[in-house]
Amino acid sequence: MENRFDWSEITLHLSAGQRSPKIGILIAAYGSSNMQSSQAIRRFQGRLEQYFGVPVRVAFTSETLRRRLAHAKTKSDSVLKALKKMEYERFTHIVVQSLHLIAGIEYHEVLADTELAKSSGALNISFGLPLLQETADADRVVPALAKLLPEEFRENDAAVWMGHGTNHEAQQLYCALAEKLHAYNGNLYSACMEGRYRLEHVVSDLKKKPSVRRIWLLPLLTVVGKHALCDMAGDGQESWKNRLRAQGFDCEPYLKGLAESEEIQDIWIERIVRAISAL
Repeated sequence: MENRFDWSEITLHLSAGQRSPKIGILIAAYGSSNMQSSQAIRRFQGRLEQYFGVPVRVAFTSETLRRRLAHAKTKSDSVLKALKKMEYERFTHIVVQSLHLIAGIEYHEVLADTELAKSSGALNISFGLPLLQETADADRVVPALAKLLPEEFRENDAAVWMGHGTNHEAQQLYCALAEKLHAYNGNLYSACMEGRYRLEHVVSDLKKKPSVRRIWLLPLLTVVGKHALCDMAGDGQESWKNRLRAQGFDCEPYLKGLAESEEIQDIWIERIVRAISAL
């Protein structure tokens, strides 16, 4: 994966009958303002620039986060603003890659912004698929998640990944991931804050396993943001950590987002390569 991407055939095709193309990549993530998350996104951005050899920009889809960053005098762009900037810089062809887990509400908002940017007629834009576009995609994601487990994870431990979830029809992909993760290893689970499959379903199964020594909590989220720090690992009574401890489990959070996994990054890179061919 670390060999450079070969643009020769692509640029030859794009250059046919028009001026030389200027190609760029835009990655779109919900975002987070903490240092760990910012560094994870920037490291991935750097890896993409090294592999593809073209400029890579970042956009945050959370309006709340963008306002918070602006208040702290830190610049950030929405998807539409980032694309407009790239148009001003005379980019002609752009791949937009969402770092969202599924094609839910926020993913479709990114699509809508992309369509708005295309309406000027100056940009040719293709769009990379999310991590889970169909149930078969879980076959790649599951072993990547298993590699995120902490070194201290032992045979009689269990792990639960916390996803945001959705009431969108795409929530079936969360369920498919949970089933395939548990089939891969009977002590590995995933559940969501919203939607059909939640923490209480996991707890009922864990109670049937007296041999489980410790439960690790990991974010099924692109970066370690507010949901991971507060809803999963926080000190509040309703955090997943304290809900599990209240049930008598020894529970430890392990704060490592999906963007920190090279195997997950590899899947996104494959999505970008596929989107490049659509240009």
